Amino acid sequence: MHRAHTTRLSLLVSAWVLVTVAGCHQDDQTPINLEPSASARVLVALPRSLPLASVSRVVATVTPAGGAPVQQELSGTGASWQGLVRRVHSGAGATVEAEAFDAQGTAVALAQVSEVSFAKHRSGLIVLVPRAQSQGEPPGNVAPFIDAVVGSTADPRPGAALSLRAVAGDANTGDTVSYAWRATGGTFSGDTTPTPVWTAPTEIGAVTLTLQVTDSHGAAATLDFVVGVNRTGAGPVDGQAVLNRWPALSELTAQPSEEVSEGTPVSLRAVSVDEDGDVLRLQWQASCEGTFDDATAAQASFTPTALPAGACNNCKLTLSVSDGFGGAREGSVDLCVVRKLPPVIVSTSQSSEGTTAGDLVRLVATAEDPQHEPLTFTWTASTGLLGPPAKTGGTGEVDWTALSCLPADVVPTVQLTVTNRSGLSDSHTFTVAWNGGRCGQHPPCSVTLEDAKVTMQADCTTESTVFIPDGYTFDGAGHVLTAVDPEGGRFLGAVLRNRGAEADVRALKVEGRSLTGAGKCDGGEDALAGIRLMGASGSVVDSEVRDLFQAGGNGGCQEGTAIEVRNAPGAASVLHVDVLRNRVAGYQKAGIVASGRLDVRVEGNTVEGGGPLSVIARNGIQVSSGATGRVTGNTVTGHSYTGPGYVASGILVAGGPYYGNDVPLSRDVVIRNNTLADNDVGINLAQAAADGGPLPESTRIQVVDNTLSSAALTNGYPYQAGISDYGGGNVISRNHISGAGYDRATSPGVTFDVDVVAGAAARVVFLTEEQHVAAGACSGELVVQSQDAVGNLSALTTPTLVAEAAGVTFYADAACTQALPASGAGAELKLEAPQQEARFFFLATQTGTVTVSVTGDGVSASQSQTVE
Repeated sequence: MHRAHTTRLSLLVSAWVLVTVAGCHQDDQTPINLEPSASARVLVALPRSLPLASVSRVVATVTPAGGAPVQQELSGTGASWQGLVRRVHSGAGATVEAEAFDAQGTAVALAQVSEVSFAKHRSGLIVLVPRAQSQGEPPGNVAPFIDAVVGSTADPRPGAALSLRAVAGDANTGDTVSYAWRATGGTFSGDTTPTPVWTAPTEIGAVTLTLQVTDSHGAAATLDFVVGVNRTGAGPVDGQAVLNRWPALSELTAQPSEEVSEGTPVSLRAVSVDEDGDVLRLQWQASCEGTFDDATAAQASFTPTALPAGACNNCKLTLSVSDGFGGAREGSVDLCVVRKLPPVIVSTSQSSEGTTAGDLVRLVATAEDPQHEPLTFTWTASTGLLGPPAKTGGTGEVDWTALSCLPADVVPTVQLTVTNRSGLSDSHTFTVAWNGGRCGQHPPCSVTLEDAKVTMQADCTTESTVFIPDGYTFDGAGHVLTAVDPEGGRFLGAVLRNRGAEADVRALKVEGRSLTGAGKCDGGEDALAGIRLMGASGSVVDSEVRDLFQAGGNGGCQEGTAIEVRNAPGAASVLHVDVLRNRVAGYQKAGIVASGRLDVRVEGNTVEGGGPLSVIARNGIQVSSGATGRVTGNTVTGHSYTGPGYVASGILVAGGPYYGNDVPLSRDVVIRNNTLADNDVGINLAQAAADGGPLPESTRIQVVDNTLSSAALTNGYPYQAGISDYGGGNVISRNHISGAGYDRATSPGVTFDVDVVAGAAARVVFLTEEQHVAAGACSGELVVQSQDAVGNLSALTTPTLVAEAAGVTFYADAACTQALPASGAGAELKLEAPQQEARFFFLATQTGTVTVSVTGDGVSASQSQTVE
C-alpha cells in the first residue's frame, strides 16, 4: 500500500476509535493542530567580492510571526549554498535571514528578508544574497544590489503559477532602479515589475530564472536561480543561485580631442570597474575605416585611415566590456574625422646672412594655420647655440650664436618645425654663413644660452677666443676655461672677451696651458689677455685668472694681462665697469688694467705678482689713459723687477704727454685702503709732462689710508718707493709705510718712503673736510699738509706750525686726553715726514662756529668748524 494512503487510513481509524469509546456524535470531534507544517527552500548566492575561501559555514534562520525561530546549516562551498529549513510555522509576516561565517566564527556577511508568507504543507522559495558590512556611500556609481527573491513555492507543478517578489536597492543616493525578468521556460505576467507571477512550463524539469536590476545610470546586476517544476510529491529540485554585478565604465575619452584628422592617431582611455573583482575583457570596434594599435587594451590608439561620409560625429568607437559571467557594458565615443591641412610658414627672416664668434643672429618666422589651431614652434640647431625661443601669436623667433669656433666642414643650420594641435606640421631650414674660425683638436665649450646668460656646463679647453654675446652674462659656474696654442700656431688675443656694448663675467676660472708665444710679440686685440672687455660697460666679479704667461713664465712680451677693461681714450661716452673680488696670479705683464674713457670700481681683488723677476717688469693694478674711478680694498703683492732700466708697480696710474700727445691724463682716481707688499713701487703716480717733468696742473688723485711695505731692496734699476709721484697736485695722506725696501736709510737716493717731484713749499692746506661736532665732545681727525703751489706735498723749511681757535683746546689723540704743547695763544703742531702732514683733534665747550687756523714758516690756512 502507498504510504500516503496508509497514513490516511490510520487517521480514520483513530477517529473511529475515539467515537466508539466516548460515545459522542461525530460533530463533537476535537480539531487536530498540524503546525509547524511549512518549510523554506533557501538558496544563498555569496558575492564574489567577499573572501569566499574564508567562508566555512552559512546558517539560515526562519522566524515566523507566530512561532519559534528555526535554524538550518546550509550545504555548499564558495559562492553557492542551499538547504531546506523544515518545521516552520505557516502564515504571513515571517523573517528569513542567512549569515555567513569564517573559520573563526566571525560573521562576514548577512542577508535578511521580511514579510514572507508560508503556505501550509508547502515549501516556500527564498533566494538570499548576503552583504558585507556597509562602507557608506561609494565614491562613484556602482551597480544595484539584489538582496532577495521570495517565491510562493519552491516546487511548482507544471503550468502552475509562482508569485515572485524581488528585494533590491542602490548604494548611490538618488538612483532609481528598474526590473527585468527572464526565464529558460514558462512565462511572466509582467517582466518589468518587482512582483511578477511566473507560470511554469508544462514540462517537468529545472528552469533558470533571471532577475536583472538596472539603476538610472545604466549599472546592472543579475541574480540567476533554479526552480524545479515537479509533479505532486516529487519534492524540490536541487539548484544554485548566482549573483553577478555587471562591469561599469566610469571613464571613456578621446585625447587630445574628439576631432581628429584623417591619418592622425587619437588616444583612447577607458576606465572600467567590476565590483565582483572579475577579470574584464575589452573589445574596441569602429564604425569607420581605421586601425587600433591594440583593440583589447583600456588605453588604445585609433588611427582613421579614410575620411568617412558625413559631417562631424561620423565615426563611432564602441568599447564592449564583459566579465565572463554574462555581465557586459558598452560605451562609445563619437569622433569627428576631418581632412585637415598642415600649417604654412608664410615668411622667414634672419638678422644677418653671415656671422662670426659671439654675434647673435635673430631668426624670425611667421606661420598660419588653415583651421586656426594654436601653433607650436620647435627650433633645432645643427651646431652652435640657440637662445630661449619667443612666440607672439603666429610669429616665433630665436637667437643663434657660436661663441668661439665651429667644427670643420659643418654648415650652421637651424631647423624650424611649426606644428598645429592636430599634429600636422610645416618646416623651414635657416642657413647661417660662418665667417669665424674652425675648431682644431678641441670642440666648442659646453654651455647653455639662457635669457641674457651664458652658463658653462663643464671645464673647457679652447684654441681661440670665446666671445660673450652683447648684453649677456658669462657665468663660469666655477668651471675652468683653459687656453692652449692651436696646432702649428700660437694663441692670439683674449681667452674670453665681449662682443658688444655690455657684458658681465662671474664665477669663471681662466688659465693658460703651455703657451709658447712662438717667439713673437703681439699687440692690440691680438695681445694675450685672460678676460678682456673692449668698449663695453659691465663687470668682472668673483673670478680667477692664473698662469697666463708664455714661454714657461720667461716671456718678455708686453702682453699677458689677467683682467683688462678698455675704452678708446676719445670715445664718445664714459663706460662703467666693476672689477670686484677676483684673484689673479701668474700673469705675464699686468694683473688688472683699466685704460681709456672709463669709470671703474676695482675693489676687493687679490693680485699676486709672483715675486722678483728678471725678464719683465710686471704691474699689479693699472689705471691709465684717461680712466678714473676707485681702487679700494685690494691686496697687491710681489711685483719686483731685477733687470735694468725699469721698475714694477703695485698700483700704477699712467697718462699724459710723456706717453704721447694724444694720451689723456687720468684724473680724480681714489686709491684707498689697499694693502701692498713687496712691490718695487707700491703706488706709482707716473703721469708726466712731455719732457718727463711734473705736470703743471692738478689731477686730484687721492692716495689715502693705504698700507705699504717692502722687506728689501730687490729692484735692478735700482729704485724703490712706497709711493712715487711725478707731481700732479695729488693728495697723498695718512698712508702707512714700512720695511727696509722703503726706508730712505737703506740706500739713500734709491729707496724712499714717499717720493714726490715738487717745487718749494708755498702753502699749508687742510686735507680733511669741515666738521660738525657736539659741544664737549672730541672732534674727528684734522689733517693739514704743506704743499707747493700746484698742490704736491712739499716740506717747509721749518716744519713747526701753531694751531689757534678761540675757546678750543687741541689734542694729539682721538679721545682728547693728550693735549698738544702750548705755543703762544695756540698749540704747537709738527709736520711729519714723509707726507709732510700734522694730524690733530680739538674740543670746544661752547656751541657756534669756530675757526681753526694754522700758521708757520710764512704760510697759514684756516677752516671753519661747527660746534653743536
